[in-house]
Amino acid sequence: MKLSLNKTIEYIFYLLIFLLPWQTIFILREPFIGRNKWEYGMIGLYGIDALILFLLVLSLIKYIKNGNFKSIFNNSILNLKNPKHFLPSAFCLLLFWSFLSIVWSSDKTLAFYFSLKLFLAIGLFWSVARINFNWKKLIFVLLLAGALQGALAVGQFLTQQDFSSALLGTSRHIASVGGSSVIELPKERWLRAYGSFSHPNILGGYLAIILLLIIAKKQESAGEQQETNLLRNYITNYGLLVTGYAITFSGLIVSFSRSAWIIFAFGFILLFIFQKEKKIALTKLAIVFGIVGFVWMSAFSPLFFSRAKGQARLEQKSFSDRSEYVLQSKEIIKENFWLGVGAGNYTSAVFEKNPHKQIWQIQPVHNIFLLVWSELGIVGLILFLGVLFFSAQTAFRLGWTSGLLLSTFYFLLFIDHWLWTSHFGIIFFFLILSLVAKKENYSNMLNT
Repeated sequence: MKLSLNKTIEYIFYLLIFLLPWQTIFILREPFIGRNKWEYGMIGLYGIDALILFLLVLSLIKYIKNGNFKSIFNNSILNLKNPKHFLPSAFCLLLFWSFLSIVWSSDKTLAFYFSLKLFLAIGLFWSVARINFNWKKLIFVLLLAGALQGALAVGQFLTQQDFSSALLGTSRHIASVGGSSVIELPKERWLRAYGSFSHPNILGGYLAIILLLIIAKKQESAGEQQETNLLRNYITNYGLLVTGYAITFSGLIVSFSRSAWIIFAFGFILLFIFQKEKKIALTKLAIVFGIVGFVWMSAFSPLFFSRAKGQARLEQKSFSDRSEYVLQSKEIIKENFWLGVGAGNYTSAVFEKNPHKQIWQIQPVHNIFLLVWSELGIVGLILFLGVLFFSAQTAFRLGWTSGLLLSTFYFLLFIDHWLWTSHFGIIFFFLILSLVAKKENYSNMLNT
């Protein structure tokens, strides 16, 4: 059966959502400084990029076929007198400024590479706004992808082993080797779960956000007509769904990411408070999550207490390092207030100021606002804040649930950096921006 253009775009989108966590990469540049790999200087082509480009091309073809292309010239996107142009204008200006920063960047190749990633991420946002997908199908794909990551994470944690695969984009981590993310007890080290990601915090953040998105959208559709087959409806809503929730939540737990735990708890509490008509369903979910959490905490209580108290040697070092990163970012901002050091050039700039340190000791500041200010200057920060503000304005206009989800998501920007510094993170960031505010008529706000 021949698929229409709309259906082709829809199913490519589902495939992209499922494959996004798997970061298959063809490395083009892998710099080493003093025998240590400079992670944030690496450049490569990701398999998921090809899928995003394909989706973007098909969406553009559909856009032109529908006769919308002429409107770009008839009704300028930068006409700031029209409120519906505020968000796309902020996107375009941020992207333009990122590419312009190549001029004053010390590593121009890296700045160009980052700007290309930003282009793909914004292009994905634009495409998602125009895809007529089915939320039930998307929820299924999200839960399937999350459960797969959860199952992989649980397996990694229980066996204390993971695997390396160039095809799947995964690396092997060993608890006894320095550089691996572990929980340290007096006589042992426990490897935190990575899933298919480069760090447990990314795994935890991913699972926390998609769980909240699934729960919120599932509750929104709770009043819709249900399957007439009661047995099938019971299996779908109580069997598969609860199993998927439990596995995904288990993956979130064994990531031992405090930031992800906080984000999920904060978001779930907000949903519980503001979705009063859904309290019974949310209470049932809280019981499921409570049981799963209790089982894990009972079995591995020393690990949870160590992580929660933050008094172990590695925990104290983590707090100390984060404070140092903030001071480093303030120095960069002070010297490059207006323009920044250039897109993607933060760690390079910090290393230039601290040549005595090993390159693996140079990490981005765990605050995306400070990071954007450091790289793109105050101009870039204002444009980035514009993107966040107009996205939130759109979300709250569509309903409290969307606005609350986006507010929870924004909280993560204050306590970690991977949504800006990692390839997966920046794509995921703009994907969530588009999904949280997605409605059937949402693309009308972006039409120009």
